[in-house]
Amino acid sequence: MSKWTKFGAVAVVLAMGVACGDDDGGPGDLSNAEKTALAEALESTEFGTLASFVVQAVGQVGTLNAAAATSAVNAALAQAISLSATGSVAASYEGAVGIALQFTYDFQGAVSTGWFYGVFGWNDINTSTSTVGEWLLVGGFGEEGTLPSSASGTIEDGDVFAYYALNNAQYFGTSGDAAVSSSSFSGSTDCSVSQQGFTYDCSYGTGTMNGSFDFEAEQVSGTGTGTYTQTPITFSGLPAIRMIISYSE
Repeated sequence: MSKWTKFGAVAVVLAMGVACGDDDGGPGDLSNAEKTALAEALESTEFGTLASFVVQAVGQVGTLNAAAATSAVNAALAQAISLSATGSVAASYEGAVGIALQFTYDFQGAVSTGWFYGVFGWNDINTSTSTVGEWLLVGGFGEEGTLPSSASGTIEDGDVFAYYALNNAQYFGTSGDAAVSSSSFSGSTDCSVSQQGFTYDCSYGTGTMNGSFDFEAEQVSGTGTGTYTQTPITFSGLPAIRMIISYSE
């Protein structure tokens, strides 16, 4: 079973068993209608339930902006990419959250451990149609059992993952890098669940993450064909969640 399938399986159970955060209407918060639209738009994807749970649990969201990119540079890049990819190039994302996972899985005595740092960003939530115009998930992972305080890697070396999607197309990263330069978390909320013979011991806290990423991606499904270039993005103080998960079967 891949790491991504493991994450998805855990997220599904957590989403079923965990009460989500309140909507207090403060700056950087999503409305309940926006949270619902985001969840429904991502429901059919492998990462959708995880991303939706993270958004709910964190409560507040941040933004992602292109690093040192002028409006002229962004306009030229958007024009170039539009020749090969459907949709706009995101030099910024109107909503974003950070994800930090530390996990231990015991599948009938076969134990595996690891961690994942990621960033989930999106644009254009439509509450009427429950769609999201575009979104991405990018991050890095490792096999050791403890989440490090910082991490970096590349897609070429196989320790960074990038996914970008529009309503009508999906792209997987072929080159690029990502880094979490630092993070800070506090609090510990229990989110353990036991269902149908499976036990998920879980706790989470919230905080912030700092880092950067950029990548090239190729279209793997949807209408048309093409590539996608993610403008280099640096983020600071991004609202984030840290989850510590232990699964036994």
